[in-house]
Amino acid sequence: MLLRSRFLICLRFVILLSGLFVGNHGQTPVNTDTNVLPFPWTKMRLPDTVKPQHYDLLIKPNLTSLTFSGSVEILLEVEKDTRAIILHSKNLQISRALFLDSRPPLDLRVSEFKPHDQIALFSDHFTFTRGRHVIRLEFSANLSDNFHGFYKGTYTTSSGEVRILASTQFEATYARLAFPCFDEPAFKANFTIRVQRESRHISISNMPKLRSVDLGDGLFEDQFDTSVKMSTYLVAFIICDFPSISKKSQHGVEISVYTVPEKISQAEYALNTAVTLLDFYDDYFDIPYPLPKHDLAAIPDFQSGAMENWGLSTYRESGLLFDPEKSSSSDKQGITKVIAHELAHQWFGNLVTMQWWNDLWLNEGFAKFMEFVSVNITHPELQVDDYFLEKCFTAMSVDSLSSSHPISTPVENPAQISEMFDDVSYQKGACILNMLRDFLTPEAFKYGIILYLKKHSYQNTANAHLWESLTNICTSGSDSGRLKLDGFCSKKRPETPESQKWFMEDSIDVRAIMDTWTLQEGFPLITVEVKGREVLLKQERFLKGADSTKSSQKVLWQVPLTYITSQNHEVQRFLLKSERDVLHLPEEVKWVKFNVDLRGFYVVHYESGGWDALIKQLQDDHTVFSSNDRASLIHDIFQLVSIEKVRLDEALNLSVYLSGESEIMPVTQGFSELVPLYKLMEKRNMEELENQLKGHLVKLFKSLIDKQSWTDEGSVSERVLRNYLLLFACVRRYPSCISTATDLFQRWRESDGKMWLPVDVRLVVFTEGARTDEGWDFLLEKYLRSASPSEKSLIKAALTYSPLTHKLQWLLDRSIDGNILKTHELPSLIISVSKNQNGYKLAWEFLKANWGKLVKKFDLGSSAISRMAVGVTNQYSTREMLEEVQSFFTSLTPEQGSELRSIQQALQKIQENIRWMDKNIPLLKVWLDAHSS
Repeated sequence: MLLRSRFLICLRFVILLSGLFVGNHGQTPVNTDTNVLPFPWTKMRLPDTVKPQHYDLLIKPNLTSLTFSGSVEILLEVEKDTRAIILHSKNLQISRALFLDSRPPLDLRVSEFKPHDQIALFSDHFTFTRGRHVIRLEFSANLSDNFHGFYKGTYTTSSGEVRILASTQFEATYARLAFPCFDEPAFKANFTIRVQRESRHISISNMPKLRSVDLGDGLFEDQFDTSVKMSTYLVAFIICDFPSISKKSQHGVEISVYTVPEKISQAEYALNTAVTLLDFYDDYFDIPYPLPKHDLAAIPDFQSGAMENWGLSTYRESGLLFDPEKSSSSDKQGITKVIAHELAHQWFGNLVTMQWWNDLWLNEGFAKFMEFVSVNITHPELQVDDYFLEKCFTAMSVDSLSSSHPISTPVENPAQISEMFDDVSYQKGACILNMLRDFLTPEAFKYGIILYLKKHSYQNTANAHLWESLTNICTSGSDSGRLKLDGFCSKKRPETPESQKWFMEDSIDVRAIMDTWTLQEGFPLITVEVKGREVLLKQERFLKGADSTKSSQKVLWQVPLTYITSQNHEVQRFLLKSERDVLHLPEEVKWVKFNVDLRGFYVVHYESGGWDALIKQLQDDHTVFSSNDRASLIHDIFQLVSIEKVRLDEALNLSVYLSGESEIMPVTQGFSELVPLYKLMEKRNMEELENQLKGHLVKLFKSLIDKQSWTDEGSVSERVLRNYLLLFACVRRYPSCISTATDLFQRWRESDGKMWLPVDVRLVVFTEGARTDEGWDFLLEKYLRSASPSEKSLIKAALTYSPLTHKLQWLLDRSIDGNILKTHELPSLIISVSKNQNGYKLAWEFLKANWGKLVKKFDLGSSAISRMAVGVTNQYSTREMLEEVQSFFTSLTPEQGSELRSIQQALQKIQENIRWMDKNIPLLKVWLDAHSS
């Protein structure tokens, strides 16, 4: 870090002495030798005085030599005279650069600055004057061997033939790996793309193909229509041999799904879902989808879950393909949400794009939020509302650490940008939007985002633009009568009691409220104390760990509070703007419950007997609270234990009510809080107490486990819960579960896998089978032969759950080369093994030994690297392991990831685990002893 900083400081000093900034013409000529100083630009961001208007891009891939070449002509708008044009290029060989305005075209000289992925184009004979100019660059490169840029992929047919394809993944900063370009989201332009290919392949891109030109010798050139104005990260092209199925939406958009030939029968659900969702968004946003087609392509090698390229979204096979015979209800739910997410991006992200990556959440938070809004309306049977809380709880677990970051936070280099693709941008972003929607009312919120999208179409925005549209709902003149805003904008709104009002003023300053949620990290802890008819409120940051500097800082949020009481179950509202405030109730109550259905992004602590009253109500009749409220009570009280606001025994007392619970969210939240306790013990060799807690949990959920059938009957949530409960029961060696699962696996194996198994219990059966060498080997054989991504995913999980250490080691060793498992599956495989009591040490040793290869394959700052760094280590709970993890990560250089935020999160999580165990293990033992009978 120090050496690199000194280098950049020296570089800037040399350039200052030379006077060679872009736009400073008429002075010393720019040095034209590549990689020789000075380079005429010092900043990571490109100058904003030269803007691309149109790219004419030709790509010529060779899938035999695994190389490509091409050319690009860029129409530029130069706003200020400049000596050099600065743009992005990485790992490209630039063979020629031309200035096409002159006749004949003039050669341009090229200089490269690799630390910033930048090249400079200039001439010894002229400067680029204000106005429009066209440049042409010719280039070549190898197809990338990771998952970014223009990269190679493969798939294997049922006959064993390996076939090659090439596809793109340009978000966030990887278009520069495929062609020279202005690779920042604000530089929107139109793209006309041509792709040359062999006759055995097809090519697809963002826009419809206009024609194919026969070039002879089995070579064709596909010419695509010119795109709408868009950012470089949304450009896409694929060369493959995939077939497709197609269907027109109600609005006339041609929708197609592409996949490998032997899996095309699994594409129908995605096609029908995409048609339904695209029509929904078209109507919901009141803005027509602007392209004539949208393709969805299942890519065999794909690191991200999916990518929203305009007109050509790309997916993992498991995120798009659905086999009615082998895919589970949770698979269907997941596929539907992924498609909903990517199609929401066609408006949020593609049509309106963030100005810079610091506001990535405007893309990802909105898409995550809209996947729940859209699927809840279009596919109510999938019950996605049951799972929104989980997203908020996940975000809180990250945002409660001092290593978190504001939703909108400054970033500069590619690694920092990649780290923005995290739970704060996605999950917290979605949760605060849900809170804002409840605050403004759904209709007013919808109208505000429509105003935002219409006003800023084909442009770039920052936070303030969104808040402006949501603040000016009532003053905007456009379409003012189209939506019913329930009197929201009326000066003659009926009077309501103070306790039911969001607002104490006539005007609403959305920006003032939301800046407190997007420009500062963390979230509030709301402390509630009921004294007669008064409710005393206090807010402070919810912060884990012992970071006294941050905890002593006074941070305030404007918090939209919601609450119900024992006497009134109608939702009451109050906007808390100060550190302390007082609510006045119309009557005395037994209890008050804040954050109704987790509509807000905050944790609540009930002082002076408040928790006792809520626990008593749960034990007497838990159905008084909604299932979401019950889940949030479970979450909050255990989180409060971690910051020593509540004793562990009080939280455990609350959890006892779960013996009578049956709804998915409270049950799974109970597991989420209680299972990690014994997972921490597994790393401390506390077998006696560990087994005591495991036995208690089996007893706690025994009644619900015994009610489960080994079928696919029931609602989606009932089916997902069935899988969860039976898997827990078998892993905890519950006799009746073991017996049934063992019998089903033996019969399935005897039939050579042909016997039909209920889809929703297959993971349970496979996991039991993977406990023996013979069963494990049989499952691996079925994995290698299966054409169903859903089935492969279940088998892979079962293989990693096995107690057979030698099999886990074999799986890790074989996964790095991508021959047994696709390499993009590696992060989830390593994390899954790390959660195995018999595999956590293997996973850590593997991560250490292969860190360099993993960083090269998945890229520094990527979500894959971040997930592995945190996921493999987040259940360690000893000082010895902390020192070992700390020693390894501090031995890395910045280029290897030593400065990644995820590494700080990993270390803080281990420190938090140690602190929690030291404080609470004695309490846990006493409580379990008292409840053992």
